[in-house]
Amino acid sequence: METQATYFVDAGDALFKYPYIAENQRDQLKDVARAIIASYNMMECKVMNVGTNDLAGDLDFIMELQKNADFPFISANTKDVVTDKFLFNPYAIVETPDQTLGFVGVTIGDGRLKSFAFSDPVEAAQKAIDEIKDKVDLVFLMANVDEKMERALTAEVKGIDFLLRSKTGSLQRVPRQQDGTTVIRIGKQGKYAGVLKIRNVDNVSQMKNVSSQYTRIKFADNRLNAMSKDLEQGKTLEEHYANDESRLKLIARLRTERKTNVDLIRSLKNSYYLEPIPLNEKIVDTPEVAAIVEAYMPEDKSKAKKDKKSK
Repeated sequence: METQATYFVDAGDALFKYPYIAENQRDQLKDVARAIIASYNMMECKVMNVGTNDLAGDLDFIMELQKNADFPFISANTKDVVTDKFLFNPYAIVETPDQTLGFVGVTIGDGRLKSFAFSDPVEAAQKAIDEIKDKVDLVFLMANVDEKMERALTAEVKGIDFLLRSKTGSLQRVPRQQDGTTVIRIGKQGKYAGVLKIRNVDNVSQMKNVSSQYTRIKFADNRLNAMSKDLEQGKTLEEHYANDESRLKLIARLRTERKTNVDLIRSLKNSYYLEPIPLNEKIVDTPEVAAIVEAYMPEDKSKAKKDKKSK
């Protein structure tokens, strides 16, 4: 019996926009970062790769955030520049009802971050993957890197199933295969969330991209749902459009197409599909997260001045 579960992870750079903070914005932006971690706790985040920008608040601050997080921070190649010791666990292992998932994190680093040093991401990733490859069913490399380093990781590191890349402005709606690794890019600055749907039955069969099948299923569902809006309770679409031959043919075609694609996906042992979701005003905040934002976000200064003048 197959089970379904959803896990929220972050590939890096969610806390700050840049690897540095202007002095006059330091307190405000640190409060924003605290709000993000508190929200991630509420959303039951499973693991966060520490990206270069996430270190902008300096060493003590990232350690404070890690202490307050209910999920692990990972990075296989981020060090304390003074002690030369690694600051985070290189990987995290997540147990699901029927799979074991391994998440490894690396970042490219930035010379402006004077409190931190960064070892070679390729060597660090390979070492961490070698440690967990026999313990997990799937390996996810969370890579906070540029284009050149992405190519090096996919070409040189063995054992990656999915590379989840942050630090990229490009959104790839359809994941691409490179050197046997599926590369996922979901853009930057939290403009999109990527829902990666994976069906993994065995460790032998090749992973198949079923994006086109899921797109056709979604199209069929949307058309059928649109025709069902004025449906009387207890009536089927076929009964409602009994006197409309063209509609009946359309309904039959959509149902057949939907079933064909569902059956094809089920016939594949291992498959994946990425659904990018734009995080715009159409996404409604949960009350719990909205309360966190209100508690942490500084009051709008222009509004405060206006209120003060009106008193």
